[in-house]
Amino acid sequence: MSKNLIIVTVDEMRGDCLGLNCGWPDVHTPNMDAFGQRGVNLTRHFTPFPKCVPARISLTTGRYTHTDGYRNIFQHLPASQPDLLSHLIEAGYQTALFGKNHCWENVLEASHTPPELAPDQKGHRLDEHSWTNGYKRIYDRVMARKPAENPALNPAEEHAYIRCRRKLQDEAFAEQADFFLRHGRDPNRPFYLHVNFNAPHPRYEVEEPWYSMVNRDTMSSFPHELPQNAPDSLRYQREIRLGNDVPESALREIQAVYLGMIAKVDQLCGKIFARIDAEGLYENSVVVFLSDHGDFAGQYGLWEKWDTSFNDCLTRVPCCLVAPGLPKGMNFMGLSDHTDIAPTLCALLSLPPFPGIQGQNLVPVLQGIQPGRDAVFANGGHEEESRNRVHDPFKNQDPALVHIRSDKQETYLKHPETMARAKMVRTLTHKLIYRETGDHELYDLTLDPYELHNRFADPALRDAREILLMKLLDWGIRTDTEFPRQTLVSA
Repeated sequence: MSKNLIIVTVDEMRGDCLGLNCGWPDVHTPNMDAFGQRGVNLTRHFTPFPKCVPARISLTTGRYTHTDGYRNIFQHLPASQPDLLSHLIEAGYQTALFGKNHCWENVLEASHTPPELAPDQKGHRLDEHSWTNGYKRIYDRVMARKPAENPALNPAEEHAYIRCRRKLQDEAFAEQADFFLRHGRDPNRPFYLHVNFNAPHPRYEVEEPWYSMVNRDTMSSFPHELPQNAPDSLRYQREIRLGNDVPESALREIQAVYLGMIAKVDQLCGKIFARIDAEGLYENSVVVFLSDHGDFAGQYGLWEKWDTSFNDCLTRVPCCLVAPGLPKGMNFMGLSDHTDIAPTLCALLSLPPFPGIQGQNLVPVLQGIQPGRDAVFANGGHEEESRNRVHDPFKNQDPALVHIRSDKQETYLKHPETMARAKMVRTLTHKLIYRETGDHELYDLTLDPYELHNRFADPALRDAREILLMKLLDWGIRTDTEFPRQTLVSA
């Protein structure tokens, strides 16, 4: 029988917060590390878009988001778009998705809460998901628990209990996946199981024992200063989102809680990895663990993410592959990105690639048969016409809710140029970011791994700048839009 596919995705986890990638004593990821040691740890894996939905669309299509125009959280894949899920359904796979859907129009809503499912409209492409009857009962049972006390929350804060309760969702998704692996699999079909955890996506909140796991006073903190010659997108975020006068202690608190959130989701991932092992599924399954994109987590005095910021803390993410035929205990030091995942999985599952894939099959690269990439790429931002009509979604709401307006939205409203279209190219040694409105960036990553010295105008890096600009131009031409896809092609 064909191999199974299991994907475990966490939301907004930095690549340097996986123990295998950093070795920091403050990082607690024993289960993720043990899983990565079963197979291949892609140590320099990158997202092509620093936002949830576009990043995940690249994962399932094997394509760069600008090619098809995906750039925000409201766009999802239509049934006509070739992608990994459709490919597996056509190959006869049983399908199960637990957690939030970030990708597909006709699967179920991209919602943190259970949608009202109409059988003829939503959920019809999946055999099982978090809101089908048996799995919905698991969800309801877990969500009925009293949430553990969360020291990061002020008990008097409005909606604090509801937000804390949301943290139970990940526990529910883990139990749903565990039940599926024990009892829900069809023995006559290969299966595709995808688990989407919310953590460590902000808000930065976690209960004990994870809240106190990291010592705020002794931990190694991310750099909090802005880079020299910082782009406007970083400077205005710093000014509006957290404030230029945010205390050092607050930034260390953000990082400590963020690491605690990762430690908790590591335990939940460990339950799934252990169940895969107990069921003997590693012998005939391809298993992937990864994140969609990263998080500032206090670095540069910022939090969360931004569409046109391409710092490694946002673009480098953990990614580990375990499968029959792959090396074991390998730390792959080359470059890879999300568009490489779909063609690699097709190869590992002995399926032909589906149409339109732009990424590289990593199997021959990992086996030393073919060379890998010399660069990875990313893009983000909106065209000028969209920036000119940006609106405040909270403007006409109840005045009592105005205080929850997003600091991200406020930055965009006051400085729409910070969301101007931008593209990134990164090699092992340098990174260049080119913006529609100027304000470009260039970093020597060998000397400056935290990207604290923007040297775009430095004559000493002229040759590196020209090489990277040519790589960016070549990539832009090669991946220019193919939408709508042509079925009849002629000269």
